[in-house]
Order: sequence, then structure tokens, then C-alpha cells
Amino acid sequence: MPTKKSKKKITPKIVDIVEEKTTTPRTAKIVLFVFGVGPLILMCLFLFSNGFFNSPR
Repeated sequence: MPTKKSKKKITPKIVDIVEEKTTTPRTAKIVLFVFGVGPLILMCLFLFSNGFFNSPR
């Protein structure tokens, strides 16, 4: 006996999920600042606190 395969209907929920994951320019700027400029500032603060930029006398 052959078996019947059921077909599922695709719901429009997939479209809603795609619209929620859009990147705005504001979030892109925040991410670039945190991961780009943030580590540079932290490294400079660390080096200043350890006296890296002081002249050896």
C-alpha cells in the first residue's frame, strides 16, 4: 500500500523574524565604537597607569 505524504503550509512568521533582525545605523556605530575605539582607550589607560610613557631618569 502506498503511503500519503502530508504537505505543511508555510506560515508568514518567517517574514516577521527577518524584519526584526535589521541593523540600524545607530547600533552599527555603537558596535564599532565599543569594539574599535574601546580597546584602544583601555590599552592607553593601562600603559599610562604602569608608567610606560614616563621618561626614564
